[in-house]
Amino acid sequence: MVHEIIRSKLSIFLEALILTLLILIIGFILGYSLENHRTTKILEDYKEFEVSALDLKLQNYYYQIMNSASCEEAIKQNLVFADKIYNNGLILQKYEDAGQLSQNAILTEKKKHVLLETELWLNSILLKEKCANSFHTVVYLYSQNPDSIEDSTQAAISNILEEVKKDFGNKIILIPIAGDIGLDSVDLQRGVYNISSLPSVIIDEKILFEGFTDKSKIEFYLY
Repeated sequence: MVHEIIRSKLSIFLEALILTLLILIIGFILGYSLENHRTTKILEDYKEFEVSALDLKLQNYYYQIMNSASCEEAIKQNLVFADKIYNNGLILQKYEDAGQLSQNAILTEKKKHVLLETELWLNSILLKEKCANSFHTVVYLYSQNPDSIEDSTQAAISNILEEVKKDFGNKIILIPIAGDIGLDSVDLQRGVYNISSLPSVIIDEKILFEGFTDKSKIEFYLY
């Protein structure tokens, strides 16, 4: 009887041990697969970034040598690229909100995204010079790590700028850029436009608003 009890307890122990090991192994496999998927996603995004960066660079070269006869098509393609970058930013934000990438991976992806946005801004400036200011640029420089007050202000400005973009459509290119993400190219632009605080809005490289700005003031310079 004693031996039967011991065997029964040993059997239960072994079953529990095997079940625990199976759970650990399954968890490890799932974790590895998820991490591998994330790594693959990052590598795919990096390849896409390289292609997009080269595309923007080539557009910049083209804008420098083109004549006014090419303006209509060049502006069209610039707007298409602007929308693509903006939508990619929304996707990246969803990844961050869902915690689907590590903080280091998110920061790296954001830096790459900001580089594309900055290149788009410079291309747009050059294109406006070639094509006689045929559209407006609205650059929104925001803080990557805002405090509670800045966060509320940035949320309000983001909503206003989205409304402005809907109202004006292709008459403006809206370019949101993280202004404190640790990129020299962005810091250079902040110095050029004497931006001392975030968030800030720059309209057509001439008008600067720092802090909260209502919709009517922004739209005044877009008509």
